[in-house]
Amino acid sequence: MAEPTRPGEARIRRFSLRLLVGAAVAGTGLVLILTIGVTRPGEEPAVSPPAAAARTVEPPPAATAPPPGRAAPEDRPRESDLAALDAWSNEVASATKLPARLLAGYGRAEMWMRAEWSGCHLSWATLAAIGQAEAVGTGPLPVPEEIWKQWAARAGGDGKPPDPADVDDAALTVARSLCSTGADLATAQGWWGAILGTPALAPQARLIFDTATTLAAAAPR
Repeated sequence: MAEPTRPGEARIRRFSLRLLVGAAVAGTGLVLILTIGVTRPGEEPAVSPPAAAARTVEPPPAATAPPPGRAAPEDRPRESDLAALDAWSNEVASATKLPARLLAGYGRAEMWMRAEWSGCHLSWATLAAIGQAEAVGTGPLPVPEEIWKQWAARAGGDGKPPDPADVDDAALTVARSLCSTGADLATAQGWWGAILGTPALAPQARLIFDTATTLAAAAPR
C-alpha cells in the first residue's frame, strides 16, 4: 500500500515541478549557439538572432523571386571553409565581373544564414544586387543606421565588435535583417516582403530584383 501523503507535501511537489519547468524553459535559450564552417577553431560561434514579426508587404502582381544562382560552399563545422569560399568567390567573380572580395563576403553571409536561419534561403545574388543598387563599388554594403543598431554582427567570430566598414560584417548584418521575419526569400512573397519592408531598400526594389536575376544567371549552378 502506498504511503499516504502528509499535509503540505502535495504543495511542495507542485512548487518543485514549477521550478523544474521554469528551469527547462530558461535552458532552451542556451541552445542558440551554432558553430559553422566559417568559424575557425578558437573563434566565437554564431548566435541565432530572434525572429521579428512577419512583414505584411505584398509583392507586385505576378511577381517572382530572383533565382538563387550558384550556391556558396557548404558549411563544414569542424574545419575551415576559407579555401572553398575563396575558390567559389573567384569563379563567381570571373562570371559576374564583381570583385572577388565582395563576393566572398556575400557568400559567407549566405553560409551563415543557412545555419542561423535555414528557412530563409537568402542568396548571395540578392546581397550583391543590393550592393550594386547602392553603388558600393569595391567597398562594403552601406548599412542603414536602424538596421545596424538592431542586427549588427561580427562575421569572423573573433570577438571584436562589428565594423560597418568591414565587408563581411556589413553583408552579414544586411542578411540578418532580411531574414529576420522568418520568411522564405526563395518565394515571391518572402523576397518582395523583405525588400519592400525595408524602407532603405524599397525605392530600389525593382532594380535589386533585376540585378539579382542577372547576377544569378551569369553564375549558374
